[in-house]
Amino acid sequence: METGGTMAKTAGPTHQRRGGGPAHVTGPESGRPLARRLLGPFRRPRGVLVVGLVLWGAGLVGVARAATITEFVIPTANSGPTGIAAGPDGALWFTEFNGNKVGRITTAGTITEFAAGSRLQGITAGPDGALWFTEAGTNKIGRITTAGALTEFVLEFVLGSFSSEPTDITAGPDGALWFTQFISNINKIGRITTSGTITAFPVPTAFSGPFNITAGPDGALWFTEREGDKIGRITTAGTITEFPIPTPNSAPRGITAGPDGALWFTERDGNKIGRITTAGIITEFPIPTPNSAPQDITAGPDGALWFTEAIGNKIGRITTAGIITEFPIPTPNSAPQDITAGPDGALWFTEFSGNRIGRTVPDLSGEVSLNGSVFHTGQTITFQATLFPGIAPPKVDIYLGALLPDFVTFLSLVQVSPGVISIALGPAPIPFLANATLTLTVVPFSYTFTGPEPAGTYFPYAGITVAGSNPFQPANRLSLAVQAFEFTP
Repeated sequence: METGGTMAKTAGPTHQRRGGGPAHVTGPESGRPLARRLLGPFRRPRGVLVVGLVLWGAGLVGVARAATITEFVIPTANSGPTGIAAGPDGALWFTEFNGNKVGRITTAGTITEFAAGSRLQGITAGPDGALWFTEAGTNKIGRITTAGALTEFVLEFVLGSFSSEPTDITAGPDGALWFTQFISNINKIGRITTSGTITAFPVPTAFSGPFNITAGPDGALWFTEREGDKIGRITTAGTITEFPIPTPNSAPRGITAGPDGALWFTERDGNKIGRITTAGIITEFPIPTPNSAPQDITAGPDGALWFTEAIGNKIGRITTAGIITEFPIPTPNSAPQDITAGPDGALWFTEFSGNRIGRTVPDLSGEVSLNGSVFHTGQTITFQATLFPGIAPPKVDIYLGALLPDFVTFLSLVQVSPGVISIALGPAPIPFLANATLTLTVVPFSYTFTGPEPAGTYFPYAGITVAGSNPFQPANRLSLAVQAFEFTP
């Protein structure tokens, strides 16, 4: 939900505005300077209610709670779990590179294994209700039903016994499965129908090492070129376009479609998360942990992207604004590989060296982003609050606004009706939405400073509490994000 829109008139000391536009106030005091009209009634000595700031802001550290990680040991020792995908049966399916099996794990953690091929890697749900996977060791594409029945399709062989090393596989928008052939002297993108007919398309850049592949929002397939340092795009007709990555020797690996209409990918050696628009514009975000070796990436149920760090031994989360959070995996040196969203609202991932399947549940969280950190008279501040759903009570109260420089007055954004926002000032925050079911929510707000506003530090916030509870009580707060800025006339 993105909110904004028309002005609303409400009782009390409110500031009416049109979402995203410059600030205006209507009423009999419209001739007074804006800051005085808004802040005059709430002047009080600095520090009288500083305790309110401490209780609400918890020291002004606005971070999401740590995600919970649970691990399930795979029965086959040293199986080397690699690929993972949500199945049509409500379970997760994974491949075992060393164990030569396909595994199935329920959301309760019960694991079943099925013998299949050699050096299994990618896996995906097909349009036919089965799971499809790659067999790098036997040069085959495999198909397994949810009952465990196996079928295999042989790819072309090159140089006698050498495999083309099919690596990743995904369902395409054309009802077929698309896969990568990594080995340098093959270097192709493959397509296989559900009846087993195979077509292959050479990648223009020689020895590029196509690795992961995903369906894009534009009706094409997008893939990473691990050796070529490029992102590739292939239409269902087989036309390929390539986009060079700015960071040299980045070794792109995982790729997924994001909730923002772009593609997101990992740079294993570049230690970055990349974003590419369907027009080919690339942005890169450095990962805080050095040499973390990001592997796979997937869109989460909370509107963010989640990725694995093979050497960093962490699960990472990046918002579409580029804010990264990392969560350590309990098992040391587990070498997490692929990750996918499950049907239970959790993220599921494979631990190649840990021989486990991991599950992490994203907590609900908020994010505040500003277009700067210092503002002066005549400048416009743009505030955007983003609320991400996660594990939460059925109903919550949402608080959006800012604590003013007097450390006492709260400027609260209040949604009067869908798309209509009012602003209220007072000694306590007022909910933006009360007793609400949390969905992905984006709230933009802009304000132009005219000069009389109090100078000092402002603290915009996005908070989530238990519905109907006192927001000043720490036990009631489910999430709080705070981003400070300075105003000097």
